[in-house]
Amino acid sequence: MASDKPSTDIIPFAKATEIKRLDANTYQANLVDSFCIGAGQNITNDLTVPNGGYVASCILQAAILHGSSRSPSNPQPHVMNAHFEYLNRTQVGPATILIEVVKPGRQLTTLHATLYQGNLHQDDTSTSDLLPTKTLGKKRVTAYLVMTNLSSLTGLSLNTQFTLLPPPLVPSPSQNPDFSLLKQDRDPHWTAIPSLLPPGSGSGSESSYIRALQNTHFYIPRRGQVRKSIIDLWIRLSSGENFTNASLGYVSDCWPYVVEAHRPRSEEENAKEEEGVGFRHDAKHWYPTVVMNIEQKKAAPEKGKEEEGGSGGWEWLRMRVSSKEVKGGRFDLEVLVMDEKGELVVVSNHVGLVLGSERNLAGRGKGGMKGQSRI
Repeated sequence: MASDKPSTDIIPFAKATEIKRLDANTYQANLVDSFCIGAGQNITNDLTVPNGGYVASCILQAAILHGSSRSPSNPQPHVMNAHFEYLNRTQVGPATILIEVVKPGRQLTTLHATLYQGNLHQDDTSTSDLLPTKTLGKKRVTAYLVMTNLSSLTGLSLNTQFTLLPPPLVPSPSQNPDFSLLKQDRDPHWTAIPSLLPPGSGSGSESSYIRALQNTHFYIPRRGQVRKSIIDLWIRLSSGENFTNASLGYVSDCWPYVVEAHRPRSEEENAKEEEGVGFRHDAKHWYPTVVMNIEQKKAAPEKGKEEEGGSGGWEWLRMRVSSKEVKGGRFDLEVLVMDEKGELVVVSNHVGLVLGSERNLAGRGKGGMKGQSRI
């Protein structure tokens, strides 16, 4: 008998985002607990919420399959831009993704995708032509995606002399770490994040509350961040896989923790909260994404190309996550993702909320008005 307790294993990202095509417009995913927020030893899967970026990656994977096969003579396998709106909490288990072609085009095609969860049985292979939408369950996430072929796009290109300002606190901001040393946490300028738990979180059931973060290794400047509202990172997947085009949804939302830079380090610092700023050092937050936009600037290197390393995708990605304002329990995020060459891969913008973790852990369908989201 399968356990309803969250797993502790690292699940390969490719398996966690595996998509099954049911018919021309219907796809099925299976959301796994290892990419959840809220997982813990004493918490069942009913009380966990998959990371929003991970869910976006499942939708991206379905869109990539759809765009790659829609027109064999003119495939559009890349998501140039995507807009996600998170309507209701997702949950561990099967999910159905319906895709509609809103505007077909030779160079750009617009898709509308909706992810449903609820009433569809895991083994149900009914197609969208035969199955009314209402039986698929509740709408959880909806997205508009612009498909294209980034490899064949032509047109004006300019050097805008883009650089990260202010620069990260490392001696040569444009120089990469020694990745072989970084894997051993021996690089002189970058270091692994020692703990992914906020101070005061405790251990045991609470220690895996942010289970999703264990899927990625995060590295930050040894000298700290240039300011509290800016976080510079290098990342790689814990599974050893390379990042792919579909994984960029997860990448864009894997570190929405700018608020954590303002966390008091001790009980004494909690006095600031009484002055109307900050929060307690032992407060536990949930940062649900309301809206996320992703623009992909560059396609992942193809497998077999020697000049790109031959393995396909990116082993390492660099990120800058920043926020301009945190106010009234609401915050913005800008996420810039670059490759080892310093070239932009993704520009992403989010609208997020700062909520108490009890909102995440509350049982589904209990309390509140019927049909209303807890967010």
